[in-house]
Amino acid sequence: MVRRQTKQKDLIYSAVSSYMGHPSAEDIYSVIHPANPTISKSTVYRNLQLLADEGKIRRMDNNGNAETLYDRNLEPHSHAICTGCGRFIDVHVPAEEELDGTVISDEEFKVTSHEIIFKGLCRKCREKETEKWN
Repeated sequence: MVRRQTKQKDLIYSAVSSYMGHPSAEDIYSVIHPANPTISKSTVYRNLQLLADEGKIRRMDNNGNAETLYDRNLEPHSHAICTGCGRFIDVHVPAEEELDGTVISDEEFKVTSHEIIFKGLCRKCREKETEKWN
C-alpha cells in the first residue's frame, strides 16, 4: 500500500531526523508546534507511527514505560539506558551484526532481528551520586 507524502509527515520526519537523541511524540510535538500551531498531537502520533511502519524511523520500547521513543538511526546498533535520568544512548557492540541469521538453542530458533539494551548510570548521574556522598 502506497501512502501519500504530506507536508505534516515531511515536517515530522525532518524533526526526528534532526533531533539529537531518541525523541518521544511529545518531544517532536514540542519542537514542531511553535512554528506550526495548526498541527495537532494526534497528527504527530499518527505520522510517527506511519514513518515507523514505512521503515523510515525505528520505534523503540521505552524500557516498559508507556511512552514510545523513536530512533532516526536505522543502522544495527544497541542502546544503553541510564537508570538515573532515563536517557537512551546509542552503543555499538562488536560482532553484533553477526547475530542476525544465527540459529540458537535446541529449538533451532533462527534470529531475524535483535535488540540489546544495557542498563546503568551515565556519566552525569554517576557524578551526581558521587557528589551526594561527599
